[in-house]
Amino acid sequence: MSVFDSSSKTNMPETTFSEQDQADVAPPIGVTPPQILVQQAAEGRRGAAWRLLQLMMENDPRAVMAISSLEDDRLAANLLECIALGTWAGKPFVVPAPLRSPYARTRLRTLFVSPSGIDAARGERVLLAALRDSRPAMREAAMYILGLMGSRAAVPYLIQALHDPLPSTRLQAAKALGRSGSPEAVQALLNALHGADEQQSSQIFMALTNLGPVAVPALIEASRSSSAWMRWHCIRALAEIHDARAFPVLVNALRDSDHSVAWMAAKGLAPFGKECVGPVLRLLTTADMTPWLRETASYVLGRQCQYYQEMKPALDPLLQEMRRSSYKDGTSYLALKAMEQLEARGLLKQA
Repeated sequence: MSVFDSSSKTNMPETTFSEQDQADVAPPIGVTPPQILVQQAAEGRRGAAWRLLQLMMENDPRAVMAISSLEDDRLAANLLECIALGTWAGKPFVVPAPLRSPYARTRLRTLFVSPSGIDAARGERVLLAALRDSRPAMREAAMYILGLMGSRAAVPYLIQALHDPLPSTRLQAAKALGRSGSPEAVQALLNALHGADEQQSSQIFMALTNLGPVAVPALIEASRSSSAWMRWHCIRALAEIHDARAFPVLVNALRDSDHSVAWMAAKGLAPFGKECVGPVLRLLTTADMTPWLRETASYVLGRQCQYYQEMKPALDPLLQEMRRSSYKDGTSYLALKAMEQLEARGLLKQA
């Protein structure tokens, strides 16, 4: 556990240091210039790192300027180690009090991603190297930051990490891929769904929705899968992304052979508003009526009646018919009639 975690103060074992170690770990404030501190911190001097990070949390612009101007990969590597493990250059590190908070961890991570901090190419190089580290915490910290950076170079490594033996590493890889903006990430995430547990599948869903429009083509293709598990996740992601290209897929999924998939389509389709009314009515005029299609179509059309009162007179007779046990007999005719009435009143675009 990193000493940057709020609970780490009580969980970390106590360490005995020599007098030299104590002087190095908790130095006096002093007046050493940040340019010197940053060089010493890169060399592994914990005292210099302690003071440098203290200055950074005090919003001293000289500290960030010194960090950004140093051409030495070791500083970035030590900083990542500090974030991931709470050590500095492989040695125990007493973190300054102002850095023992989630906000402080965020500030340290932004040194890798903001314009003012570690050089972007240098930071990415160090983080990519850390993906091959034997320590899981280092790999996961690197993945997290590479995700914040939207690194495309990390995508092949992250895809491979989707199959890591550790669940926490797989979760972090999926999260980072969701921030990458890479089309290559989409199919890899969908492939990982096949063997994913509930927690992993939830993270994959969030990753796919974060990828947004770039994920839509692959999601549409995968929504035709023979696996109801895959169709459910694809329909859910398409509904969340709310891309017009997915509209016909959601409409057609109202009659999916799996009840959970059909209901996910109905919940995702309803927020499209008026534009979903025409396609649903047309589906009802052509599709074989089933109990599930009756339920899902009634839900979608009923929601539109709530929001658009001007549609209610045309849709009410259809909705009433679909509640009857004999719904199979009159649904198609009343759907066609509702469509004609809405078109005549200019509330529905003609097909």
